[in-house]
Amino acid sequence: MALPRRSRSSARLIRRLVFCLAATAALQARADVVNLIEGTTFKQGQGGAVRGTVQSESSSEVVVSLGNATIRVPTDQIASVEYQGQPASMQLGETRERAGQLAAAAAEFAKAATEAAGKPFIVEAARFREAKCLADLALTDPTRVGEAVGRLSAFLQTASKGRHAAAALETLAKLHIHAKDYAAAEAAVAELAKIPLAADHAAILKARVLVKQANFAAAGAELDRLIEASPDGSAQRREARLTKVEALIGEKKFADAESLVRQVIADSPAEDALAQSPAYNALGDCLVAANRPKEALLAYLHTDLLYSKDKEQHPRALHQISQLFRRLGQTIRADEYAQRLKQEYPNSPWANASQ
Repeated sequence: MALPRRSRSSARLIRRLVFCLAATAALQARADVVNLIEGTTFKQGQGGAVRGTVQSESSSEVVVSLGNATIRVPTDQIASVEYQGQPASMQLGETRERAGQLAAAAAEFAKAATEAAGKPFIVEAARFREAKCLADLALTDPTRVGEAVGRLSAFLQTASKGRHAAAALETLAKLHIHAKDYAAAEAAVAELAKIPLAADHAAILKARVLVKQANFAAAGAELDRLIEASPDGSAQRREARLTKVEALIGEKKFADAESLVRQVIADSPAEDALAQSPAYNALGDCLVAANRPKEALLAYLHTDLLYSKDKEQHPRALHQISQLFRRLGQTIRADEYAQRLKQEYPNSPWANASQ
């Protein structure tokens, strides 16, 4: 029995719709995926991402084509990019990095850079991720600072205009600050400031250098401006406030420092280790400076018990816990934490400071 004309038209329409949906799904499966940051202000993404073919990358934007459309994604709205055709070693490197296996992750990213020869966007991303892992390793092992600085500097020589330039310069500046090479940090910050979307990050790092040099008044004035200009809940605002806490401690304004750092803790998600661990350590620093050792101990214990995945902040917390237990007359507990520090972070400067 033949279908009525309207039924036949409906059936054809459904088949076309199914075909279009299948074609779209296949196209998306073959696409590059530009993942956007949480809370992004970029409106052209769907499901937190922009899918298509990456046409170009720069320090300011990533250009993506999808059919006849061209989408320009600002780099400060990008969390990561998954490239179609990237080698399996790239994904393995990311998995190792999330697990804290930084040396293994760096090796996988170096392998990915070799395997992706002829695919410049993937090669550049892999080379940056390798350098970033080496820099993170150097934060707990000063013997690796030279290697990390060299790798970052070599990367920037060929990728100074690329998508990762700002992140590489920021990492390099932080590494120099950690190593107390403030002249080199200032040079990296000056280059970072030339990238328009990174100007505020550069200003925060510049203020941090001023704090480390005990120029608290100048740092505080700049940080007040940045805090006022930064959106509520942004990482930029959090970093500026935590740096301001350091400046207030340096000025012996302990009540103001404590109030500000407790605001940071309250405003940050409890599960966000990269926000909470430096905040609790800063709270501990404030309470130590204010001669409140028992309360300071509780602050550092928060970092140890809840946020030990932060390999930059965790050894500092272990060191301070050991010192505070010793100060409070609990020698056995002090020795226990000192031993943990040596076992978990044998090359950390904090381990040597606890001896």
